[in-house]
Amino acid sequence: MNEIMLSDWIISLVHICVVLVFSIGLLCFFLRTRFIRQLVGLKLMLQSVSLGLLFTGWQKGDMFLSQSMVISALVIEAVVIGLALTMIIRIAKHSQEKVLIAEQNSLDYLEK
Repeated sequence: MNEIMLSDWIISLVHICVVLVFSIGLLCFFLRTRFIRQLVGLKLMLQSVSLGLLFTGWQKGDMFLSQSMVISALVIEAVVIGLALTMIIRIAKHSQEKVLIAEQNSLDYLEK
């Protein structure tokens, strides 16, 4: 068992905080229209899951399993966030090129 004993209300408070952070991330992910803000919502959700895993492992007395799961989740999270940022940059460049082409076409049309 753990050396530090927490009271029941502190354990409940930590679980409520994990669920609250996950809910905020979920709302941010689905309600925001900007890609970066959606990515922040995804990051909040993933971090709350990691916090929940660590706290549950500490509560059960099996920190090795929970730490290995969190390390795996962090590696996967880094890959997902990196790919998402790359896609956001590509989308932004592509839409900027479309705007420039449309402006050039409208200028060519006005010159004729």
